[in-house]
Amino acid sequence: MKKLYLYFILGLMVFFFNSYSFSETKIKYKTYNKLPCNFNGARVTATAQPNSWLPAVKGGPCTKGKGYAGKMGTSIEVKRGTPVFAIMDMELISATERSAMYHCLVENNTHARNIKGAKFKKIVHPDTNEKLKCRYPFDALSLTFRTVNNDMVLYYHLMPQTPLIPGFGKGKCKIRMFYKKFYSNQRLNEIVGPESCGGVKKKFVKKGELIGFVGHATNDHISFNISPNSKGFLKSPESKKHGLLWENYPKNPEAFLLPIMSNKYLKEIGYYN
Repeated sequence: MKKLYLYFILGLMVFFFNSYSFSETKIKYKTYNKLPCNFNGARVTATAQPNSWLPAVKGGPCTKGKGYAGKMGTSIEVKRGTPVFAIMDMELISATERSAMYHCLVENNTHARNIKGAKFKKIVHPDTNEKLKCRYPFDALSLTFRTVNNDMVLYYHLMPQTPLIPGFGKGKCKIRMFYKKFYSNQRLNEIVGPESCGGVKKKFVKKGELIGFVGHATNDHISFNISPNSKGFLKSPESKKHGLLWENYPKNPEAFLLPIMSNKYLKEIGYYN
């Protein structure tokens, strides 16, 4: 009887071990020498143009589109609400939240163009009765990390909800009605940080850990960049000059994980039921 019990326990251990390793055996492991132009339903579009004093450059490795001068991250377009993951073991360095229900200003050439997926609404300002044509929503959570290799990683245009700072988007940190337009019933601070919103709940994240969700700013996307060895956000992540190795699920500690994972992978690790 004891032997049968022992065999039963060993069988359960093998089952759970195989279940844990299922993602590695079910999905073919792939690596990339640069961030792919298309991956897991996401599409790399407008390239980063961080040098604001230089004219915007047309085109990039993945698109003919023209990013605006001063654009700190390359756009990765995918449906709003898609989970976004840590690309490496990282420490959260800074977080700012400046989302709003409506963005009614034209600040760059992206805002002036009729972008596919852009949503507009004509509203009357509650204080001034000014008629406004506004884009909505405007998701503007920014997270900056330092990796174990001392690289800086920037994500922005995330939705204003993150498990790292649960207070964002709630209570006194509820998003504003207007971005950069005064309204008497919204909070006074245009930008809030963790210290005003209950603090940071989780400062260190593991590769593959959820950090937030894709937002909408003119269209559905996040903006994303890596600065090798903390030299500043000088190159877009798909630049061949980076020499970065990417992977489609966590396996190589020296490789960066794709920030958007496949639904198949997410089901296998239990993120989706």
